[in-house]
Amino acid sequence: MVANLKDKLSNRVGTSPIATCSLRIRSHYNALSPVQKKLADYITASREAVPALDLKQLATKARVSSATVTRFCRTIGFASFHEFKIASAQELVSVPLVFEDFDPSDDDESRVSKVFAAYIQSLIDTRAMVSIPNLVELADRINRARQVSVFGVGSSGSMAVVASHRLALLGVPCQAHTDPYEQTIAAALLTGQDVAIGISHSGTSRITVDAIRLARKQGAFTVAITNHANSPLARVASMSMLTSLHEKKVHVASLTSRVAQLTLVDCLYITVAARNEKRFTMLAGLIEKELREKLREFPRPIK
Repeated sequence: MVANLKDKLSNRVGTSPIATCSLRIRSHYNALSPVQKKLADYITASREAVPALDLKQLATKARVSSATVTRFCRTIGFASFHEFKIASAQELVSVPLVFEDFDPSDDDESRVSKVFAAYIQSLIDTRAMVSIPNLVELADRINRARQVSVFGVGSSGSMAVVASHRLALLGVPCQAHTDPYEQTIAAALLTGQDVAIGISHSGTSRITVDAIRLARKQGAFTVAITNHANSPLARVASMSMLTSLHEKKVHVASLTSRVAQLTLVDCLYITVAARNEKRFTMLAGLIEKELREKLREFPRPIK
């Protein structure tokens, strides 16, 4: 099972990173109106029927208005219902990686396989959401920045620390801020020469949202790393980098989100490193030498 999942991951990553209808619906779902959620639920439950329906038929089947269908398509990122319908058909003929929910009757091997499946699915879906132009723009801005500040609390706070360590290895002046009081101070000190990155799976952490809002007010270029496209964090940031996971079916959402977040951070790390190869090689050699000296084992005393 895991081998097949790896093969699918390899095949999907090599394709054009266009987010499917299902991914777009999932990433926008929390911000939809009640009637749009009703439409989204119908579309999700009737994937095979949707491509054959016209706008009025879909509205009738979902028991919503035609205007709701049009607004819904635009909300999740399509220019028109026609574009949405084409994407729905393309998604239907593709071979999706089916996520399996956990069940009390599962044996240990099944549980382990499903954990791997959840992580692999999260990476496949996150890859489909990644905008390479946005990633490149962010790398260029970080490369030019006077200061990079990364904000997060809880498990996202630990990811903020990881991100700051990655960028520091490249010689980028970068600090992680995980304390609410510290976040406010750090955000207030940023300028138009700086970059502020906020990490929150839900995108609703008020502490991080307020820090990014303040950083943007001070002129910094702000970035949200979140699972939800229309979350408060995504709305206040200049740019969003989205992760994707089936949080409704997996109760280890925080763990799965860390895998996707770390992958995005490493993609950013590699992209920035490519712009400073000579400096990176020099710093990496120096740091590795120092760490080897500090972490080497002392000789054991002779008895």
